[in-house]
Amino acid sequence: MALGVGKTIVLVIDGLGVGEQPDAYLYGPRGANTLAHVAEAKTPMEIPHLAKMGISNLTYLKGWPREEEPIGFYAKVAQRNEGNDSIGGHRELLGIFQEAKYLTYPNGLSHEIMTELIEATDKTFLGNSNDIQQGFLTKYGETHLETGNPILLVTDDSFVHLYVHVDKFAPDEFYLLGQSVWEVLSQHGVGRMHVHYFSGDVTNFALDETMPTAMFNSPPPAPTLISHLFDAGLPVYAFGKVSEMVEGASLTEGRDFTNNLDCLEAIIQTSREAATNPNKQSFIIATLPDLDSQFGHNRDTVGYALGLQAIDSYLPRLFRAMENEDMLYIVSDHGNDPTFEGTSHTREYVPLLVYSRMFRPRRQPNLGVRVTLADIAETIAESYDLNKRFAATSFWEDMISQL
Repeated sequence: MALGVGKTIVLVIDGLGVGEQPDAYLYGPRGANTLAHVAEAKTPMEIPHLAKMGISNLTYLKGWPREEEPIGFYAKVAQRNEGNDSIGGHRELLGIFQEAKYLTYPNGLSHEIMTELIEATDKTFLGNSNDIQQGFLTKYGETHLETGNPILLVTDDSFVHLYVHVDKFAPDEFYLLGQSVWEVLSQHGVGRMHVHYFSGDVTNFALDETMPTAMFNSPPPAPTLISHLFDAGLPVYAFGKVSEMVEGASLTEGRDFTNNLDCLEAIIQTSREAATNPNKQSFIIATLPDLDSQFGHNRDTVGYALGLQAIDSYLPRLFRAMENEDMLYIVSDHGNDPTFEGTSHTREYVPLLVYSRMFRPRRQPNLGVRVTLADIAETIAESYDLNKRFAATSFWEDMISQL
């Protein structure tokens, strides 16, 4: 650890793309550029701190010129894992390559899978559709109360949701249902599944946030960057969906969050107050969900822009919470262009913004376009001298050569 890196904070802004990858045609229509299209729809979009970090140098942003003197390093980052889903992007960011992508069922699970689910649970299922728009509980909730049949929704990601009413499933039945369904879905390439409680009646069905959510995930096929850092003696804090995707990994603390602002508050508090090792080192990684889950999938372009502005407004507080030797990496897992048809993620390059008061660029802040998500894992490992090779190349040497 020759350069004395302190805390490392990785902020994953879910669903923030900056232009299609060359293989985008394999995953849907061409032409996606989440950030540029959002900026065109909401002008001016107020993101002064992200712009100062260099995000406006990665793609055309209406209303924001290029930043000639960015405060950190920036790069346009590609995903090497197949797919355009969250689990593949997060796993690669943590140094894991998937030999095969998780399977998606955007038009509903197949008849074969549904037959297996009925046999495993002795239940039939409502929905089996990509009904993520607001109002699906109203659409299926009354029939669920009459029959007790669970509501099943699929997404364009490798992700399945089950919903049951608090009056129809006791907690032991709730978890048994989840386990039985997951035993089937995990054999058919599904990456994640959540089981949710909802409450109310036909006039006001709503998710019940006072009740637990059961989460099931395909485990990583190998130890992740988180495991290596924890084994090296760094306290590790994982917030948001990333805490699910490292199932089985040792964590100092892991918490899920359903909105950006609560997650950002936890990051700032952890950066200021949480335990470090004797060298004042720790690793904090968090996923901010709102741009993807609330706005990207629902094709809400203005909401997406306002959500990004809200993140930007938090950055000064995060900068102040950092010590001089701390490193901040802002990145994403995939794109989700809200101007596109349908509800799918989009196969795009994602931004990488690197900030530290100690590691400022002196000559060339642009780290190029050959950086991959896996390179970020390797860079962080090398910054702590772990001697773990996660990818064939690294941009760490490019950064420190300019100091």
